[in-house]
Amino acid sequence: MDALHSTWFWLAVIAAPAILVIGTLARLARREPPVKLPPGVKPLGWDEEDDAPEKLHDGDREPPKH
Repeated sequence: MDALHSTWFWLAVIAAPAILVIGTLARLARREPPVKLPPGVKPLGWDEEDDAPEKLHDGDREPPKH
């Protein structure tokens, strides 16, 4: 009986951190909803967008502020 209890104990000791890591990674993998911006503020475009090179000039990292 003692071997059974010690086996379950070590199984729990090994499984608990593994479940914790898997749960944490699953929560981090979820996509967060977009941030609500104040009225009149437009979000910045991503570099992957097709029209990004048209907005930026040579050497500019950020779009011009209007």
